[in-house]
Amino acid sequence: MEDKEILSMTGIVKEYNMGGEISRVLKGIDLSVREGEFLAVLGPSGSGKSTLMNIIGCLDVPTEGEYMLSGRTIGEQDEKTLAHIRSKEIGFIFQSFHLLQKQNALENVELPLIYAGMSKHDRVERAKEMLEKVGLSDKMYHLPNQMSGGQQQRVAIARAISTNPTILLADEPTGALDQKTGKQVMELFHKLNDEGRTIIMITHDVNIAKHAKRIVRILDGNISEGVIEDA
Repeated sequence: MEDKEILSMTGIVKEYNMGGEISRVLKGIDLSVREGEFLAVLGPSGSGKSTLMNIIGCLDVPTEGEYMLSGRTIGEQDEKTLAHIRSKEIGFIFQSFHLLQKQNALENVELPLIYAGMSKHDRVERAKEMLEKVGLSDKMYHLPNQMSGGQQQRVAIARAISTNPTILLADEPTGALDQKTGKQVMELFHKLNDEGRTIIMITHDVNIAKHAKRIVRILDGNISEGVIEDA
């Protein structure tokens, strides 16, 4: 499965102007991801991992360097195309779930399908299928405040995979969960990866990173690969 390169970064630099001083957050990142990979980007707070995630997710653009996603040079795309890429190519999973509190689980999963232009009948059926996949067929009509943190994260995962994205991009997906619930979410990630989904997970937690099949470490805006020792 892991034979097709779907993401390639070459010499990615990101600088910010901080009160007249230039701060270089990413210092020439080279990274490639192949279809079907489960990659963890491991780094402490301030390492540049959130900046890298925003660039991978087309939420930000690099100052220098080339980013290719599914054969397209991201830096050459206009905002409309980038919005389309974000909605179709990337499934976002956040630490704080980002569910709409007044919408039930089914309606939350439907949301990206509305933006994708899917008919009411088809998107309801698709959302039900996704909730069943993450083990929440009995919680479809529950509001977020009627569910546990682990259940809310599974709703968020169902929403992320509903459009069948090229990449699942998870930012500290277990950060708001207890250890047992976090392990259950990681088991779901393994299941999705076994089905062939490409997962990029951003984390500061060595033990969570070790669930991935490949780990890169980011520190002071530089990436390295190798064996990760216990913290």
